[in-house]
Amino acid sequence: METRHLQAVEKWTLILAALLVGISMIFFSRKIAFSLSMGAGLMALNAYSLRRIGQRAFRTFQKPGAAVLLFNLKMAVLIGIIYVMVRYLHVEPLSFIIGISIFPLAILAVGLSHTLSATPDEETHG
Repeated sequence: METRHLQAVEKWTLILAALLVGISMIFFSRKIAFSLSMGAGLMALNAYSLRRIGQRAFRTFQKPGAAVLLFNLKMAVLIGIIYVMVRYLHVEPLSFIIGISIFPLAILAVGLSHTLSATPDEETHG
């Protein structure tokens, strides 16, 4: 996997987050818009941190164990933040889950766009 894939995932995540936040602010209630925005914002930060850690791992690939440790640490922090948001910020769970789901949707969009734009001579797998 190259860093251009991570950059594309971040770009798609930010685009989808902006669209979701904008639509939710116009069409939904304040609580739903807040919950959607919190989930989308969290995934935007997740995509940014994933790209930064990935770029650092590709630059200094001598210690892949350190990169794996950073990815696991990032995931633990992400799980902790989600717990705090649901427990103490009282976000609406369904709206929050929809906001969080933009990250897998961005990964799917990048995978489809890279697969469709690949020439027959290119290798399309990892």
